[in-house]
Amino acid sequence: MHPVLLALALAAGAPSSVPPAATIQGTVMGRDSIPLVGARVSLVETGRITTTDSKGQYEFAGVARGSYGLSFAMVGYAPKVFRLRVEDSDVTFDVALEPSLVELPDVQVTASPLATTALNSPQPTAVLGSADLAITGAPALGETASSLPGVRSVGTGAGIGKPVIRGLTSNRVLVLADGQRMETAQWGDEHGPSIETADAARIEVIRGPASVLYGSDALGGVINVVGRPLPDALGKPSFVRGRAAASYATNNEMPAGTLALEGADAGFGFRVSGTARQGGDVRTPDGQLANSGLRTIGGEASAGLRGGWGSTALTYAHRDERLEIHEDPAEEPGATPFQRIGEDRVHLTAMLPVGESHVDVSAGYERNNRREFEQDGATDVALGLRTQSWTGDVRLHHPAVGPFSGIVGVSGERSGLGTYGEEVLVPANRVLSGGLYLSEQASVARWELSFGLRGDLRRLDVHADNRLGVTTQRRNYSAVSGSLGALLHTSERTALVLNIGRGFRAPSAFELFANGVHEGTVRFERGDSTLANEHSWNTDLSFRVASNRVSAEVGGFLNLIDHYIYPTPTGGS
Repeated sequence: MHPVLLALALAAGAPSSVPPAATIQGTVMGRDSIPLVGARVSLVETGRITTTDSKGQYEFAGVARGSYGLSFAMVGYAPKVFRLRVEDSDVTFDVALEPSLVELPDVQVTASPLATTALNSPQPTAVLGSADLAITGAPALGETASSLPGVRSVGTGAGIGKPVIRGLTSNRVLVLADGQRMETAQWGDEHGPSIETADAARIEVIRGPASVLYGSDALGGVINVVGRPLPDALGKPSFVRGRAAASYATNNEMPAGTLALEGADAGFGFRVSGTARQGGDVRTPDGQLANSGLRTIGGEASAGLRGGWGSTALTYAHRDERLEIHEDPAEEPGATPFQRIGEDRVHLTAMLPVGESHVDVSAGYERNNRREFEQDGATDVALGLRTQSWTGDVRLHHPAVGPFSGIVGVSGERSGLGTYGEEVLVPANRVLSGGLYLSEQASVARWELSFGLRGDLRRLDVHADNRLGVTTQRRNYSAVSGSLGALLHTSERTALVLNIGRGFRAPSAFELFANGVHEGTVRFERGDSTLANEHSWNTDLSFRVASNRVSAEVGGFLNLIDHYIYPTPTGGS
């Protein structure tokens, strides 16, 4: 049985109600203690969101014991995030929000073990919310995220856009799908991430190395596409509701649409959604960009259970793309190459109370099948790359030790690349990796302190390939990463931030063993099997302002990379 159908069947057979452990409730007020109607309240670690009623009241029933981030946000008011301890008894927590003329991001969960506001984040972050996504959303992740400060996009046409963070891209920027690591052969110049953002809740970006939490490839930064949380009906009547959105881009005459259906009964919630778009050639001031059209269609299905025992959810996502590849007319007049990309992804998550703390579990499977064709109408694959990866991450949110709270985690990955077709760029290979890490935060008076440490082991097994002149062999890599941050609140609305981080990236099989013509770069490329890990030392110093009239960050960074991998002319023929 399909994994999503199995999850739905199991959930349907579960009890219709789960005995609640505790209830969190309260009132959200504005100026002069006036109740705020429609304020968004998030119980961050559980992925639960509710809005205040006509009396400004909110409620989360069936909350397991533990420590949680409680986030409050509403248009026209400055957001707030609090840490809340839940035992076996109900909790009442009232909050007053202050008016704000500028819209501020309410919460980020990617850059630190504990949810914080962007003002208090230990690392430079940026958040693109759902309202902004509806305006700036594009078929390619790089183009969508390029509206954020410090993020740009490099690509070909409207469908191929790789995110660039502070000048670094490809395997130096890690892409996550709701925390699940993605492996989509990003080492290729025309290989963009295969992820849909049309129905996402937000996109979070870490500017700078984040290897402590995410290991290899997070050298330049991280982009996390965060999905909408599953609904629940704990303490509320059952419901089913729908959502639809449509858009039209005039430049390349591209219609797009998204349909979604979701519902909940007690602790069981589900959601299904689908997105489709089709666009023609991109127009520029100098004329049309020939052969730059696209077609994408995809969908996602999720089901989950919540209760006093914790929560679990299963998500399946599929995306099918046909992307035309623009070629320089001076090099190949009339060329019509294109890619067909199939992406399938399964993600299982769980949050389980353990004593005075809780454990987050994440397990994922991804299959990415990338096929390149020489010309329109061709059926023979010129270059085929099939990637399969299994990822796992277990994080223990431990009880506070003095002023510090944080996580101890272990992660692992098994990723395999198979090749087929007329051309060959990279040998078939398999990567096994594992990491052990610690990340801590503390609030002391006006200071926010953070530190992290991680150790990684990585093994690359390469299969023999006569066309590339590669024999069966193995490469082993190890790395130690760390981070240290200090944030001083110079006032309630301003902060001075210093962060020092060490990141790493293991060389890819392409960089090690390539031996042939690379059509994407129009050059003959030969790898270097002696390449070592890239290591970076990054220092950030910034001043942040998040007042009711101004939201700004001014700063600078210095990123030094040892053993940087880059193409160099050899003079060979």
